[in-house]
Amino acid sequence: MINTKTIFVLAITSIASGASLAAQKQAQPRLPYTAVHDPQFIPASSATFLHDPDRVIGITAGAVAKAYPAAILSQHGLVEDQSPSGPIAVTW
Repeated sequence: MINTKTIFVLAITSIASGASLAAQKQAQPRLPYTAVHDPQFIPASSATFLHDPDRVIGITAGAVAKAYPAAILSQHGLVEDQSPSGPIAVTW
């Protein structure tokens, strides 16, 4: 004889797992940008594409100073970089 309580519980479990898998797939949208990992830097004197009114996000850690132009950040959304203290994420 089949225990109907067991079947009901198994059916609910399988419906719940299917729903959570579907939710997980839907919760991972494609990002409209590509993050920058390990960016390359140039000396400030060579950054002729920047002008006085342009915005940058700047960080300093010890003797290291870096500038992340807002125009570039707005195209990529995220920069993952290293500071002397460890990894950092910069976003705009």
